[in-house]
Amino acid sequence: MSGDLLLATLKRLDYRYPYHQAIGFLLERAGHERSLFLPLREMGVEFDFYLVHGETRTRYDTTWRLHYPEIL
Repeated sequence: MSGDLLLATLKRLDYRYPYHQAIGFLLERAGHERSLFLPLREMGVEFDFYLVHGETRTRYDTTWRLHYPEIL
């Protein structure tokens, strides 16, 4: 899936959950080019949230405002 198609799909679905933050975080962690995840960051990162529900051993990414499992 191209970055443009991904962005268009997320905007069209208009979810309340900040999926774009989770997807952007994962794309960055996987080593993809900035040009793929930067538009997701530009959508805004206004919520702190957990990547995995109920996870107690987490780290926090300040850029994406996301708590993620330590094992990542």
